[in-house]
Amino acid sequence: MFQCRVCTENPFSGIFGGGQDNRKTDQKTKKKGNKKNRRNHHLHFTPRNPQEVDKLVEHWMVYVHDRAREFFATAPDKLEETLALVVAGVDRNDDPILGPEDRCVLWCGEVTEEDEQPAIRMPKPNETAESVTYVNRVLPFIFATDESFEQLMRLPKEPFKMSCGDQYCVHLGHILTEELPL
Repeated sequence: MFQCRVCTENPFSGIFGGGQDNRKTDQKTKKKGNKKNRRNHHLHFTPRNPQEVDKLVEHWMVYVHDRAREFFATAPDKLEETLALVVAGVDRNDDPILGPEDRCVLWCGEVTEEDEQPAIRMPKPNETAESVTYVNRVLPFIFATDESFEQLMRLPKEPFKMSCGDQYCVHLGHILTEELPL
């Protein structure tokens, strides 16, 4: 669904809906497993060790779009830190960027309190504050082609719908680039 490369604007605040500072973060996200009706896929979660996280982040860096590199230009370590947060939220056998398109990549990290959407507390370049960000919005910002990204920016500022129908899935290839009819 997505390819990759160059965008001239800095749409970061648009894609993430402006973000929130860290003081509000605790109200907006929660750790996995806090709610009784949460799905059980996290019970089979196997995390990567630190070396595996670093290796996958390094592999993904080849595919990072220039818009993300420009956004994180003053603090490139924050880009790698953001990617490491994503890697930490998925099973060691899954890859939401380069994994097979016919397989969901289920999120096992933090979720938003109100609607249980996969989320990370993302570091902002040159700031100490973090922003609570939907995983399925940050991945296209970092990896999607201009065409796909522009289509997604026309959608409402909420979590993107997934073609597989599972909002816990964070596979980049499962993000719908258009709204579903009502």
